[in-house]
Amino acid sequence: MILGTGLAAGAQVRPDSLRQDSLRTEVVVSDSTPAQSAEQDSLMRVRILARSDSARAAYLADTLKRPVAAFEMPASGLDFDTRYRLDRDQIMSSSALDLTDLLDRVPGVTTFRSGWFAGIHAAAFDGDATRIRYFLDGVELGGIDPVGGSTVDLTSIPLWTLDELVVERGAGEIRVWMRTLAATAITPFSRVDIFTGDLNTNAFRGFVARRWRSGLMFQAGGQQVASQTGTVSAFQPGSSQSLRGDGSVQLFMARLGWASGKWSVDAYGQGGARDRDITAARDSGGFDDLPSYKGSNREAYLRIGYGDTTLGAWSQLMLQAGRIKLESELDQDEASLSSAPIPGAIMRDTVASRTQQLLAVGYRAQNWALSLTDRARLGGGSSSHAPALRASLAWRGITLGTWVERNGADSTNRREFTAMYRPASWLAFNVSQASYSPTDSMNLRLSTSALRAEGALRYKQIWFRGGVLRQAATRIPNIELLGLPGVMITAPASQGILLAADGPIYKDLRFGIQSLRWSRSQFQRPVSQMRAELALESEWRSRFPKGEFGINARLWYDMRSGTPFFYGALGGEAVDMRITEPAKVLTAHLEIRIQRGTLFYQFRNLTGGQYEQIRGITMPPATQLYGMRWEFWN
Repeated sequence: MILGTGLAAGAQVRPDSLRQDSLRTEVVVSDSTPAQSAEQDSLMRVRILARSDSARAAYLADTLKRPVAAFEMPASGLDFDTRYRLDRDQIMSSSALDLTDLLDRVPGVTTFRSGWFAGIHAAAFDGDATRIRYFLDGVELGGIDPVGGSTVDLTSIPLWTLDELVVERGAGEIRVWMRTLAATAITPFSRVDIFTGDLNTNAFRGFVARRWRSGLMFQAGGQQVASQTGTVSAFQPGSSQSLRGDGSVQLFMARLGWASGKWSVDAYGQGGARDRDITAARDSGGFDDLPSYKGSNREAYLRIGYGDTTLGAWSQLMLQAGRIKLESELDQDEASLSSAPIPGAIMRDTVASRTQQLLAVGYRAQNWALSLTDRARLGGGSSSHAPALRASLAWRGITLGTWVERNGADSTNRREFTAMYRPASWLAFNVSQASYSPTDSMNLRLSTSALRAEGALRYKQIWFRGGVLRQAATRIPNIELLGLPGVMITAPASQGILLAADGPIYKDLRFGIQSLRWSRSQFQRPVSQMRAELALESEWRSRFPKGEFGINARLWYDMRSGTPFFYGALGGEAVDMRITEPAKVLTAHLEIRIQRGTLFYQFRNLTGGQYEQIRGITMPPATQLYGMRWEFWN
């Protein structure tokens, strides 16, 4: 776009745009000599080269601006599955409405939803929600909301503000690394997302970013998403009560920064508000309702950075603060629905805050990298330090990596080692081993270990993968966010078998399938999960060689067996265990891009069947969503 602007600037006044009375028409028979013709051709070539050089200079001056500091990302050579490393365009075209949808694709991850946009969205790895950790620009999220306890509600993590997302798959935990978008072009950039759909869903998002030649940067964005509230209950047709857990989600962000040479300074702030109606469980079975929610949150950080985390020496110092205020108590409507208090109800004006200080130094070369991070947390009347070491080395088809952390967010020491070997372009092996030990006895955890071993073989263009996931016996926290009692529960040793295949079956048409089955049942984890996807992604270059058109059509099928949840002890060895019904969900997604504008349409639960991911909470029926995204460079 910048190159086109530069060329247009070189010829803003077209000859045919002059007034006709200023032109003199005269036919002359050329009698110039060959030498004169050669001289004229030479002058023409000089003009063309000068114009091209001018356009190129304008292009470089606009795009090659020193970006503000970006936190270190895991080395790409430690995982042969590239689907878990997404840039901004891939995130937006992934068909994911939130982070929960992206985590659905990771083997071993189980997601939980209580409803539509404003509902609860959570995820657990091997049944443990604390074994999925989220980092935004290096700051670890979670552990601040009194309602969720140690579980992060993924509704609070927006995808539309991100520039890159990497899912780092370890043996015993998943780490999700996210970078917010940072402008690098002087030309102002903006994006608008508008969509609507069933359940009275309406949403608007706006984003604008700009850099100046002095190195200054400014970004701002906002979101408003609302779904049906207090009109029709999806679970009880004809009812006008607010029973389905709908509500609204607002978010506003701003970023101000400056970068010059190897130094940069930036400040980021994000704030939002969220409200959710009570989500009523089914009448039969004695299931618990999920309480309403109303709260606001604020997150901000200040960062000073030196160097580039992609090559050479670098260091960063960050100061972060987070605050959340809840206004959620039983109102008259909720009290009339239940004679007993709803589990998880929080009294009005609950305020929680936390600060995080981060110092990181490192060096990255072409074939190796080393970094050391010290993360200090202060909140709830206590403070802690969590130093972490990351290292990687690549040599002759072998990539080695390690992650060692002391006193993590849940007071646990972690030691993880990963190795990948590529003996040929059509063959790869990946092994990761991790051990965990509590730093004190107060968190009631056990010392445990985990192993993940996978192999991949390519036949023609299809990759076939297989692997084993092993987890030793341990204790995991109950997911309070889902309305469960806040206790530690025992998770016995288990082993999972992973089988998967992915690749093109005809030109741009791809097919993928993965299945994971565990050796035994465990709380908050189904015994078997399967996902199959058929996708057509094409820019139809034979017809549109400049890439001004694109199509992205997907059809995917998710299946999981019943998931058991622990609701309490009944005496002796008996427990109150409730198991969800098996879920089978078919979803379709279509995107058509023309230049920088994208129209999209999504149809969830195509068959309209009832299913649940939290016991007793029925998910919405067949739901359609459609809208557009439009980017502007002006």
